[in-house]
Amino acid sequence: MTDGIALEVALPLSWTIHQATSQANTEARRQGNIALLRALASIEAATPERDIENENTQKALERIESKLDIVMLLLAKLAGATGLMPAEKMVILRTDVISWVENGNLPAIAQTLLINVYLNPKLPQPLLLNGQVRDLQLEDDGTRVSVVLENVSDELEEWLTRTIFRYHRRQLQARRKP
Repeated sequence: MTDGIALEVALPLSWTIHQATSQANTEARRQGNIALLRALASIEAATPERDIENENTQKALERIESKLDIVMLLLAKLAGATGLMPAEKMVILRTDVISWVENGNLPAIAQTLLINVYLNPKLPQPLLLNGQVRDLQLEDDGTRVSVVLENVSDELEEWLTRTIFRYHRRQLQARRKP
């Protein structure tokens, strides 16, 4: 459960006991997760300045991006999502496992959970992951809950890998800057 690249960061996260759902609902959740990860990739894509030769084009793109940011904020407020995000927890996300430090109620080992994790406040929609609790480990700041993810299709795994890699690369770049 510890192989591969991982995203290690404080993120808003909540969980509930997963209730069995139909195959159609499971597929809808999976497609929603893929759409969310695609949207995040689009929102977070930076346009390199060296690729844009015309300064007016650069300024126009910055204005469009600014307007889109405002629209996203307004939509988040309209949906009521801005004030409803859960508390941040230290999360380790891989394509097959998610773990976090819990200070409140703890799930039981082998219990199936539905986990809501918010990757970016610009798009306050949670990634909805479900899986089975495999481990509870006592740590200095709480209990680390490790969940093996279920119902991860190849396409979702690919988008999770891209997202984790992108965030991990940014973390490394941030550490290198003085």
